[in-house]
Amino acid sequence: MNANDILMMKQGLVRHADGVYTVGGQGNSLVVDLGEGLLLVDAGPGGAITRRMIAQVREALDKPVLHIVYSHGHMGYNNGVSLWLENAAARGEPVPQVLAHERVAHRYGRYRETAGLQAYTNTRQFRTPYPAQPPAHWFRLPDRSYAERLLIVGRDRGVELLHAPGETDDGTAVWIPDSRTLYGSNAFIKACPNSGSPYRIQRDVLRWARTLEMFLALKPAVLIPEFGKPLVVDDEIRDALNTPAQAMRYLHVEVVRRMNAGMGELDIVHDVSLPPELFNGPFMKPVYGCAEYMIRDIWRSENGWWNRNATDLHPAAPADAARAVHAALPDAQRVLAHAQQLADTGQTQLALHVVDLLALAPGDEVPLRAARELKARLCRERAAQQSSVVSRHLYLSSADDLLGQPIGGTEARKEETPWA
Repeated sequence: MNANDILMMKQGLVRHADGVYTVGGQGNSLVVDLGEGLLLVDAGPGGAITRRMIAQVREALDKPVLHIVYSHGHMGYNNGVSLWLENAAARGEPVPQVLAHERVAHRYGRYRETAGLQAYTNTRQFRTPYPAQPPAHWFRLPDRSYAERLLIVGRDRGVELLHAPGETDDGTAVWIPDSRTLYGSNAFIKACPNSGSPYRIQRDVLRWARTLEMFLALKPAVLIPEFGKPLVVDDEIRDALNTPAQAMRYLHVEVVRRMNAGMGELDIVHDVSLPPELFNGPFMKPVYGCAEYMIRDIWRSENGWWNRNATDLHPAAPADAARAVHAALPDAQRVLAHAQQLADTGQTQLALHVVDLLALAPGDEVPLRAARELKARLCRERAAQQSSVVSRHLYLSSADDLLGQPIGGTEARKEETPWA
């Protein structure tokens, strides 16, 4: 899956119910014809993508955009809001009102404060450049915010904005009652929920399950995900919402039971079974999140940072510890040979554990360079073994870092970065 697949850049305006459309932005942007004007959910990432969105909407629906709703505060989804505002001004239309959940402002503040960290993590997770000093227009605050529900009444139809915490605590789902159409925001992606992502803050799996159960109670006839085609078959919609909710509740019960028995995080990761009726279906495919990530998030909800290994309670600086390990090894070549032997027999993860005896040590000695090169190869092998795009990208980015290469530099050039 490359960046273009994730962003769905080339999808045009598609009708899904009376007055309800999607247009390809950063995933599915929603357009609702209220009668006297339009409501848009997510302005897109800016640049050529947002300009394409504007042209597609304007060509098909020659009405003013009255409201722009942020589905959530993740970067990219509304970087292009200023272009929509400029377009409305150029057409002599009223300034669209920007709406969002009240937690979006907090998220934007956090992103401005941690801009360098966001650049580091996003560049590696998405394997495309991310600026360390993002432009101010990326953080355009809403004109109006809400806490739980906000009703927007139009001449032809009304729209209800619903607080829908899932991947973020500021998610907004959109319910259109007259056609029983639901846009699930980032709480619904037609795959395993992305809770516990390695670079992200904690996400509450039980709260996410409750959001999906709220969706289920609405009994939508059309269910529009953040990415991909909508669902319109009742049984499929129920399965898409109920199975992930049940899976998250199951994992919470199983992880808490093991924590209560004194088990550590990694022991739990390898001990919890995944019933096929919950985890093998089409709506729990680990293409972005995965069960292991969720187990770790549940662990984090009740535990501190310590991994239960006394060595790591007050550790030495990583470089000092690595030097000490390297000095203790009687034969560096034997370590490399054993790691390679494990890799040759398909035991890539064990090979990574072994090669780290050398690969973590600073210095330019030949065995250390060889260890880093071997670790980079092993990371690429592990990437090929993963179904989660997040895991694949982090392995590949780690390989680039080990070899001193620019992140994503070995891949085909993207059409446009998602942060433009």
